[in-house]
Amino acid sequence: MRSLALLFFVLPTFAEAIEVCIDIPVIGADPETPAELVQVYEEATASLERFPSLLAALEEQSPKLCLSSKMGNAHGYLDIEQNRIYLSDQIPKAMQVGVLFHEIRHLEQFALGICPSDDLAMKEYARATFALEADASVVSLLVAWDMKENGNSGPWLALSAWPTQADIASKFALEMLASGDVLSAASAAFAQWYMSEVRREAYYIASCSGYLDRQDASKLIPRYQLVPADFLNDLCRLPSGSRYQCSPPEVESR
Repeated sequence: MRSLALLFFVLPTFAEAIEVCIDIPVIGADPETPAELVQVYEEATASLERFPSLLAALEEQSPKLCLSSKMGNAHGYLDIEQNRIYLSDQIPKAMQVGVLFHEIRHLEQFALGICPSDDLAMKEYARATFALEADASVVSLLVAWDMKENGNSGPWLALSAWPTQADIASKFALEMLASGDVLSAASAAFAQWYMSEVRREAYYIASCSGYLDRQDASKLIPRYQLVPADFLNDLCRLPSGSRYQCSPPEVESR
């Protein structure tokens, strides 16, 4: 299973998981459609009207949106092969909406072809994964902040209170309050993603584990390419189309 968005650090376990799913877009009022998922979808897409590229990615890719009862410590992830977005049913609705924004950004990354290849060296693959995760955190916070500014603070409060995202949200908020400049806030939040050694370590282990599993399953000769020079330039564009600065800070790495 190829997945993107190892949100909040670990790969989920799906054995014997209870799942409920809906098709996207949601059309009509089917009484068998899980109401809790419809509410999450409707709350998220109402805000995405102000971020049309994200809404377009969601509607054009049309993944199933699913709640799962067993995801380990993960809160959500995008299964590319099955075209499904999974959310944990163990977190509040406001957090589900915030996580959904994160996964929709990954969906947009994938739709634009901005994804690391297994042709990369393992360390380079992890490096690209860091950037994808940092960017998805930036965009999910941007949308949640916009929701807050338009009267619904739930997803922002949920994301900013969660330990693994709190420092990134704080950096974004401080810059917005100081300058009101979205591009500066995005750049500050992107750089902050790298400041947690725990976060980097956990994503490194998760990305490398998946990489090695796929290498073993494919039996292909390993290749050792580098991340393309234009990778960050292609990645770091907000839904408005504006580019934000996203040079990863110098941090100790493996």
